[in-house]
Amino acid sequence: MKNLEYRSVDLQDVAVDAPKRTIEGRAVVYNSLSVPMKTVSGDTFRELIMPGALAESMVGNDILAYKEHNPQMLLGRRSSGTLVLEDRVDGLYVRIDVPNTTYGNDLIVSAERGDIKGFSFGFNNPKARNYSRSGEKIREITSLNLREVSIVSSPAYTETTMTLRNEEFVEEDKREEVVEKKEEAVVTEVATEVETKSEEQSAVDLLKAKNYELKQKFYTLNGADPGK
Repeated sequence: MKNLEYRSVDLQDVAVDAPKRTIEGRAVVYNSLSVPMKTVSGDTFRELIMPGALAESMVGNDILAYKEHNPQMLLGRRSSGTLVLEDRVDGLYVRIDVPNTTYGNDLIVSAERGDIKGFSFGFNNPKARNYSRSGEKIREITSLNLREVSIVSSPAYTETTMTLRNEEFVEEDKREEVVEKKEEAVVTEVATEVETKSEEQSAVDLLKAKNYELKQKFYTLNGADPGK
């Protein structure tokens, strides 16, 4: 799938069951800082995926499992039950029912030998907040759209396609102050708008009152009945 970002993690808590043809492990780790990464603009930062980031993906996405991110080597699919996902407090755990194919059989052998070194996952549309902690730039992902998981031989945290500007990384202890200032600005803007509308409404009411007064004087001078 196009326009995906990819992240990887070394195999953790992995179990390979050759007779049952299953591979289990943790594909996404929560609350764990990534290795240093670089954006396309050259900025260095580290990434943190928060618990709950996959909540929306777990509701309706038909997530796929590949070998080495290759669509020609499909290992499992969530909708068919050959890929089982469990979103826990410390990360996303997967179980793949490896198909009885040439590449599937090769994968079982490689996994048993220890040649397979990690999981990788592909996603898009991340929602994140950026800040700086003791001078280190952090990108904290609170939501992402998970599309695939893969078993890979050489896991690596790849470069992100995001272009992050230095000014987006506000020092963490100052972030609350920045948020408060933004909130104050919004409140001030709303209050000004309300005040302006109030003044405009007052002017309209005054014009109506003046118009009524003039009508009363006209009817009085001409001997007409204002009520008719």
